[in-house]
Amino acid sequence: MIWLLGTLSAAAAVMYGVFNVSQLTVAKQRTVNAADAAALAGATVEARLLNLMAYNNRAMMANEAFLVQMLSLESWTQYFSHSADNIGYALDVLGTFVPQVAVAARLLHELAHRANEGHTLLGESITKIVDILEVEKKLIKGSHLMVRSTGSLLAQDAAAAITDANRAQFGQHSDAGVQLDRRPAVLALTLAANEWEWRNFTRQYATTGDDRRDAADVLLASRDGFSASRPGAGWLNFDALLFGLDKDGGSRLKSYERWESQDTLELWVKGLCGKPPRPCKLYTPIGWGRSNADYVGGGGDTWSPRRSAQMLAYKDASRHENWTGVPHVYDVRDKSLSQRGRLGLDFVVVVSRPASNTVTSDALRMGVTTGSVAGSSEMPERLAGHRLSAIGKARVFFERPRRGLPNDFTARSLWRPDSAKEHGSLFSPYWQARLADTSQREKAALLVAMGLAPDAALYTPGGQ
Repeated sequence: MIWLLGTLSAAAAVMYGVFNVSQLTVAKQRTVNAADAAALAGATVEARLLNLMAYNNRAMMANEAFLVQMLSLESWTQYFSHSADNIGYALDVLGTFVPQVAVAARLLHELAHRANEGHTLLGESITKIVDILEVEKKLIKGSHLMVRSTGSLLAQDAAAAITDANRAQFGQHSDAGVQLDRRPAVLALTLAANEWEWRNFTRQYATTGDDRRDAADVLLASRDGFSASRPGAGWLNFDALLFGLDKDGGSRLKSYERWESQDTLELWVKGLCGKPPRPCKLYTPIGWGRSNADYVGGGGDTWSPRRSAQMLAYKDASRHENWTGVPHVYDVRDKSLSQRGRLGLDFVVVVSRPASNTVTSDALRMGVTTGSVAGSSEMPERLAGHRLSAIGKARVFFERPRRGLPNDFTARSLWRPDSAKEHGSLFSPYWQARLADTSQREKAALLVAMGLAPDAALYTPGGQ
């Protein structure tokens, strides 16, 4: 009987121990999983907000590229009108001798008239387009400011919602489970760290000069071939030794504050110039057109080589005002080469599970304290801070799928045609989130905020 009672006592102690350890292990793993899920949810929200800002920036660039197309079309229609009219006048002279040529002259005059009407309509449309684009700029700027001001709070709300989703509900039974650690010091530290990371990752490039160079480069690269350069077909630039044609045209961005779009067509013949006379080309303007857009409706600059055609284009230019220049976009703050490889931001949360929420022998009041020689069946678990805690950390990073990456068969439509490595910016919506490990310094700071000894950061695994 004595040996039986001793064996039963030992078996009960082992049973209690195994039960408590298993319950705490399961609860710990649930806490770690909840912390990882909460951190990943918060980082995913921040990644999506960065992608939203990238789409907005792209929308602004597309709007500006559309404006350049309209200015180019306005310049070209004016050029076409002058060219058709002037060629028509030349054919009028020949038409007095050849009736068929007179028919062609009348057709050219009619085309010139229609082109001039189109030029007038384009000018009126561009004035309205500029006003609309400026309103859109302000709206997008306001949305970016709102996203930048509230991004970390939205991420924190998502983390809290995911943590709450880890609470089990079984009919009338509710398991309080895990929750975001809302102790003042812990909450203040995580909120401050996340806010600092979010607010300092981006900034608005709003000053003049090279501060807007990246946005200007994106805008210039967004132009189509017609807007960028219009040298004309081969027959508009032929050289017959003694005479020929010279067509030039395109759009230029001046000081980030003005668009100039211009087209010219000139007839040249070989002649003699200067003193003493030397062979040269004598140019006669045939067609010209120009369209400008800036804030004050200025004339801009005359284009080289400043012959008669260029001066006529400058004189007859259509001028549009109220355009505020290259947009003041939001982009990543640090664009240095040293930061490209690790560009991103972190999101950190702390999830805790009070000791009372874990079903152990002590929570079930199975232990009995007694002072008799029979001993005590009390086996209380001793948790630091009377709770299980886990630190979750996730990283927001940029990665565009590339051709040749192993095990990547689903992103073929997202590959760059040049297969180049693309680095992070707020012009491409390829921001993603992944889990990251917590550094010892971060863990030590959070342990102090929890009221625990920071040396635990040296020997506790991961975020546990």
